[in-house]
Amino acid sequence: MDVNKLLRRLYAVSWLSWQELSNWTHPLVFIAYIIVRPLFGILLYAYIYVAIVIASGKVDPSSAFYLITGASFYNYIGNGLYGVVWVIHDERDHYRLLKYTYISYPSLQGYLIARGLVYYLIGIALSTVSLVVGLAVTGLGIQLLPNIPLLIVNLIIGAIWCTSLSIVVSSLSLFSSEYGPLIAESMGGLLFLVGNVIFPVEKLPCWLYLIAEAIPMKEWMEITRYSINVNYPISNIFDLLFSEIVKTMVYVIFSYVFFRIMDKLVRIKGNLEASMEH
Repeated sequence: MDVNKLLRRLYAVSWLSWQELSNWTHPLVFIAYIIVRPLFGILLYAYIYVAIVIASGKVDPSSAFYLITGASFYNYIGNGLYGVVWVIHDERDHYRLLKYTYISYPSLQGYLIARGLVYYLIGIALSTVSLVVGLAVTGLGIQLLPNIPLLIVNLIIGAIWCTSLSIVVSSLSLFSSEYGPLIAESMGGLLFLVGNVIFPVEKLPCWLYLIAEAIPMKEWMEITRYSINVNYPISNIFDLLFSEIVKTMVYVIFSYVFFRIMDKLVRIKGNLEASMEH
């Protein structure tokens, strides 16, 4: 494998993804634009907590930390998911480039991965800004004892399993131009619901809890909280990390096989260029 050629491809596609996402806007202007919505979102969660504290007269730092970290770092997974899944809809319906992508890039799977990289970088920035603002509003910033190496490793693992899940979802959107955006929104909502984002998954009904067990999101979110503050109560960090890694490996293998099957099938059926006008 020519590593230099691979890195050049990743850079070129990531640059294209950034330019397309920003609509060739000045980088600083676009960064300010993308920060606004998650920033106001985290302020909403923070002020909900503050309002509850004022109304009840009881301060609950553990609940505030759980809420702020979950809402902040969902930006990382959410951005990565949308960044990969939205590519098929964008390339086919907005720009009419999907068939040229097949010709110009050796692997559509690899293209999706490269397109998603810039979204994870944006997700890290959004998560960091949201976390700092949320902790400042709730007064929790000075109480943190982070584990930076663990956080970096967990972010990398999260990007791997989230990209694999996104590739599976993308393979389904190959068959439906009309429902592609709906599939992306639905999967993002599912991860928010069953991913230990704003409440523990143990509170969910049994059938939803089974879905949560099948997705590495709940382990990823708990490890993220622990890596931000090692005083966060957690049963066994090594068991959680092992479970997340095993699930990630399963997702990587399954996504590779499943996408190849769906990719071949959609070309046989002739649905590759089916746009919303049809």
